[in-house]
Amino acid sequence: MTCRSTRRAFLQGLAAVGTCLTLPPSKPAAALRSRAGEGIAPAATPGASTAQQGVGCRSLVTVVTQATSRDVNPRGPSWVGVREVLQRAGVFFVEVSPEQLSTLPPETLSLVLLAGDLRLMADQRQRLVDAVRRGGALIGIGGTSGLDDVFGVRGTSPMAEGWLAVAAVDHPVVAGLRSSLHVFGGCAAATAAGVTLAAWDAGSQAARGAAIVEHVCGQGCALLLAPDLLFSIVHIQQGRPVLQDAAPSPDGPALTNDGMLKAEDGLVLDWQRDRQLLEPDRAPAFLEPVSDELRELVLRSLFYVARRQGIRLPLLWYWPRSLPAVGHISHDSDGNDPPLATAMLDVVNRCQIKSTWCMLYPGGYPREFYRLLQDQEHEIALHYDAMSGARETSWSKENFSRQHAWLLQEAGLSHLTSNKNHYTRWEQRLDFLRWCAEIGIQADQTRGPSKKGTIGFPLGGSQPYFPLDDERDDPRFLPVLEVNLLTQDLVVVCPREYGGQLLDAATRHHGVAHFLFHPAHIRKPGVAEALSALVDDGRSRGLEWWTSAQIYQWETLRRGVQVSGKSDNIMTLSTGQPVRDATLLVLRVGPDHAPLRINGRAVPVAGQSFCGFDFDAVTLDLAGETVLQA
Repeated sequence: MTCRSTRRAFLQGLAAVGTCLTLPPSKPAAALRSRAGEGIAPAATPGASTAQQGVGCRSLVTVVTQATSRDVNPRGPSWVGVREVLQRAGVFFVEVSPEQLSTLPPETLSLVLLAGDLRLMADQRQRLVDAVRRGGALIGIGGTSGLDDVFGVRGTSPMAEGWLAVAAVDHPVVAGLRSSLHVFGGCAAATAAGVTLAAWDAGSQAARGAAIVEHVCGQGCALLLAPDLLFSIVHIQQGRPVLQDAAPSPDGPALTNDGMLKAEDGLVLDWQRDRQLLEPDRAPAFLEPVSDELRELVLRSLFYVARRQGIRLPLLWYWPRSLPAVGHISHDSDGNDPPLATAMLDVVNRCQIKSTWCMLYPGGYPREFYRLLQDQEHEIALHYDAMSGARETSWSKENFSRQHAWLLQEAGLSHLTSNKNHYTRWEQRLDFLRWCAEIGIQADQTRGPSKKGTIGFPLGGSQPYFPLDDERDDPRFLPVLEVNLLTQDLVVVCPREYGGQLLDAATRHHGVAHFLFHPAHIRKPGVAEALSALVDDGRSRGLEWWTSAQIYQWETLRRGVQVSGKSDNIMTLSTGQPVRDATLLVLRVGPDHAPLRINGRAVPVAGQSFCGFDFDAVTLDLAGETVLQA
């Protein structure tokens, strides 16, 4: 896989489609986008009106969003994060504003998701009520949007923070979840006709109530996800502004008060309730990815109501060739020791993987070594040093730009895709990601642990994501793919056995298992063997090991797929660039495989499970236009 996607192409692609894996934008949507201004990936594009597109397809999800001022709801700007959740999952959807509801044909309202506690007019609420009663499905996130009766509740009370306690342990929406399900914002509901699937556990707070409620309404169904899952995902991933050390864990392993500002100083998860004990030393770590499971609650809800209403929902799977997940090995060149770099290269080549090499300023490696890495298709990335504290190695955009220019010259490159900050240094909240966007860095790997006690998923989950700049009046996604780090240096920092447990978690959620191995440690007893065993362990789970640039290229290529619907069961997938070995999934609504036709021809399908639901799967090359008939 080549890795030559450019930032310009990324931005042009976003400008062309507004949001990816959606319908093309209509004229009103384009007008709103132009008001938001040009530049980095607009996140406030409201999507297409299917009435104006002449499209009526039940198998598309209709997402209703609304620009919400921070003065009205301080969490509101994060609600456009629904796009990131659905795009990453490969869900095909059309995004509309409440004002557009009156223009949509009935079939477009077969499956509707309300992204946030929206301020709907009476006629807009009635349109949704009628759609559900006729056999449609409605999902609300973060509140009822004034539709208490449809959701089967008789009022709500606001909640600041809490955890979800699963009540209906066998229900497909919540069965088998393993994380603490830590959530922020939203409301607790008092149930009326609805059935409680999960309740709030608000710790010491007095407020209690239902958190997930299912209700049958007429011929349709409604599902209320009362916690603000969209804000919670953004909050966990992007954290608090890093202005001081985080308070250390009371049990000692995570001594975050080290006098150095770093990524996990912004973590919002809880030391006691959000960590689990890892074997063999029974030390606490963030083993279960909370944000991954909050994403899955949204997806499970979609799959559940779609299957219940007989809607064969299509998806574009996370990875090519139906891969369950992807592994990633990176190396930070701390010490810049050429013999140790050569020893590390020998190990990864024996493992037959390609890895990402993050180079520390100043010094680096000999230019011949850079050429060797390029010839062997490894990735050269930056290891931005803002830790050392010298004039050119302190925290500033100027120093970041200087070090970026230095590596381009030293390695003889015209472009760098990736970066990881030395010691996971971090300040403020989004400043560094904005610097990356300005300078052309397309993927960052900084956000992860620097301490044993924060190993795992302290800042979200295994899913790579485009961060949301929700500090703007017009929130936008930053074109910098974040690939979270799970741990540094098995054997040196933590027991070798941690590797398999972290691989299990990332594979279970179909994300990226990212491990850092410093060349400085490669000759220490057991390190090379641990790296080799980790690679073999990943392969035994069906993973492939990719560079950061490969992950970025695949994700942007995959998100460039657009869809248009012709009828209930026929849609056209369009892509400007070929997407090789893509896997299409179609939700199975009965016990048996159902036929799929691609460009008019029946194709054999395989079974695939996702979030506990059965899908029919087919792997094919997408190029130009592809007609899918389910």
